[in-house]
Amino acid sequence: MDLGSFLLLLLTNSLGGASFLATAYALKNLSPFAVVFWRVVIAGPLFFPFCVRALRKNPLNLKDWGRIFLIAAIGYDAPLVFGAWGQKLSSATHAALLMALEPVALIFLAAIFLDEELSALKIFALCVSLLGSFLIVSQGSSLTQLFDFSRGSYLGDGFLCLQGILFALYTVLGKPLLKKIDALSLTALTSFLAIFPLLFFAGIEKFAVLRLPIPGPSFLFVLYLSLGVSFAGVLTWNLAMERVSASMLAYFIFVQPLLGVLFGVFLLREALNWGSLLGGILILLGVYCAALKPEGPKPEKLVK
Repeated sequence: MDLGSFLLLLLTNSLGGASFLATAYALKNLSPFAVVFWRVVIAGPLFFPFCVRALRKNPLNLKDWGRIFLIAAIGYDAPLVFGAWGQKLSSATHAALLMALEPVALIFLAAIFLDEELSALKIFALCVSLLGSFLIVSQGSSLTQLFDFSRGSYLGDGFLCLQGILFALYTVLGKPLLKKIDALSLTALTSFLAIFPLLFFAGIEKFAVLRLPIPGPSFLFVLYLSLGVSFAGVLTWNLAMERVSASMLAYFIFVQPLLGVLFGVFLLREALNWGSLLGGILILLGVYCAALKPEGPKPEKLVK
């Protein structure tokens, strides 16, 4: 893996590493659906100029449009809604731990649908990274404490599990389209089209999402989720899809809990216990092991 790809993946997961915190603060004054609605509605129009560019450069057939809309609705809107609702009903610790289902699902879905290699080394790297993530988010809690469903978190954890699987579908469904359109075009079209399913459900279910003004602190956190994650983060993620395999993207997702701990130590003055430190080392070891074996030929780059 070249330095540019490494830095791009690191930037993507740095932006996403703060999303759980921003969502938690936004949920204090807004409903889960409202957080996702404003997040997508603010970010989506920013992609409109790129949509125009995409349509001029890349003629798309009906099948292509169907796949893009499916990605927008099932691989983007749905996991955001399930994730926000899951975090509201469960906890930040459960959300961070169950996020590991995304790379797990991504690696195996890429092997099944994209014929990407599932080597013993990748499986080992995955297990090591999963263990590291568990040590970071558990913070010394026992399994009984960590998965105590007696307080009504069962449904929330189910939503969080579904979020990880659906986010994996975003990458798996989007990868074949990169043979026809570039990553920037795919990002623009899916992010812009993601507005319409949310508008439909907002009208049908009469969610109170249009109530203004949005409380100041919540608006700032929603703005970060829109500009920092849904715009910049999604853009860099799709750019990375052109440069590395879908399964390689999965391992770098584990960097997010590691960066979350570092932000907590240096910005919030939280203590760094041995479990978090060991977990961070294991995550980096997993990423290193995943990058050891050559990936084979890279996908052809489209001339922009």
